[in-house]
Amino acid sequence: MPPPPNRRDLPDTQGLSAKYPRDAGIAGDPAVLFADDFESGDLREWDERRGTVSVTGEAPHGGRHCARIEMTRGRNTGGDAIKWFLPGADTVYVRFYVKFSPDYQYNHHFVTLLANQKHDRWSAFGKAGLKPDGTYYASGMEPWFAWGKNPPPGEVNLYTYYLDMAPDPKMDKFWGNAFFPPGPGKGAAAGPGRVLPPRARWQCWEFMIEANTAPDKADGRQAMWVDGKRVGLFTGIRWRRDPDLKVNALWLQHYGYDPGDPTRAYWKDRQAVWFDDVVVATRYIGPMTI
Repeated sequence: MPPPPNRRDLPDTQGLSAKYPRDAGIAGDPAVLFADDFESGDLREWDERRGTVSVTGEAPHGGRHCARIEMTRGRNTGGDAIKWFLPGADTVYVRFYVKFSPDYQYNHHFVTLLANQKHDRWSAFGKAGLKPDGTYYASGMEPWFAWGKNPPPGEVNLYTYYLDMAPDPKMDKFWGNAFFPPGPGKGAAAGPGRVLPPRARWQCWEFMIEANTAPDKADGRQAMWVDGKRVGLFTGIRWRRDPDLKVNALWLQHYGYDPGDPTRAYWKDRQAVWFDDVVVATRYIGPMTI
């Protein structure tokens, strides 16, 4: 694996994809940890597949296939696919294409990167409401409805569990802390820098986690891009105490319609999301080139 990029280098322009038109051959790049364009017609590249996730030929972003995850009121809470890329890396980017159904409303949780213990690949899962104890961390790029202040599907943000996260001021819980564009601080929901993605159109989302370099240093970062434009960079994050705790899992999820979903007042009978051209790497990837 090549050495990690300079910690100050967070590009907005060309990434790995520039070397691989239409992503042809990108899976073989030394910096790539995982890639799936769903052209196999199935989900065999993923380690876990649950709920309504499936492969379809419905207007994919590229090629003939993409993934589809639907939520149906009263029947399910969506679906997900998980890929572990052990042992992982200190800096990990994930790029994926996403499309929301034309009448989409909101969801509860979305695509997430996680750092699990080497001996327990599930250690970062199932930790909602808890403050990380140094044995895991996670962050996900999600649309947020801001209690109805944002039009569907909501504004992009990073929903984050880390060592120094703040508790919910209204209850004795540590729900994921939200980071809103543009940074470097957490920002605020429905603020002037909000990014509102469209519905019924393919778009390129990418985000990254960069771990802190020492247990007592809050020099970790995270960032996100939409259609190749960096929309948020967040600094001063202490993710871990153990330098061996690395980002090593991708959780491709479309989750909602559960009893605790705060968007329940806006639920439709069903809503769907499509994913395509997923790449996980130790360097910035960028949108697919032609």
